[in-house]
Amino acid sequence: MGQENSSAKKAKGKVRFNIIDFLIVIVIIGAIVGIALRYGLVEKVTNQSALSSARISFLIQDINEDSSNYFGIGDEFTALDFSCDLGELESRQFIPAEAFITNQYGEIIKTHSNDNRIDVRGTMIGEGTFTEDGFLLDGLHYIAPGTTIHMQSANIDVFMTVTAIEQIEDINK
Repeated sequence: MGQENSSAKKAKGKVRFNIIDFLIVIVIIGAIVGIALRYGLVEKVTNQSALSSARISFLIQDINEDSSNYFGIGDEFTALDFSCDLGELESRQFIPAEAFITNQYGEIIKTHSNDNRIDVRGTMIGEGTFTEDGFLLDGLHYIAPGTTIHMQSANIDVFMTVTAIEQIEDINK
């Protein structure tokens, strides 16, 4: 009886893993990896580490002339479509809104608005990743010339069309 008690005490002090314990650990690790992939944590960590500065040229068409007061150099804009920062307004130019009409002979004629409407052309400095396929705004969202983006600052909410994207040297260095 003395030997049975001493061997029982030795078995209690020893931790033993079996196949069930191993499978539970694998399932937990798989769940953690799945959650990380689902919420894009891996992409955010890898892409955000390589963000570089870009000059994004844009066109905003046919807005009220009074709206020009709400485009201040240095204003920060957010891309509402992607829920991320779009960039800081670097330059802007206000021109009368353009319209193209076809006359009776099929010729296209360019006209300008007479009812206080303007177009805004400008550039903003944004952050993203340049890849072989194009530009990823904030490292996650693909944009290219021709893309329409719903953008907003503290003062105005408009739709812009991207006209060009060029890489610039990192202004933070």
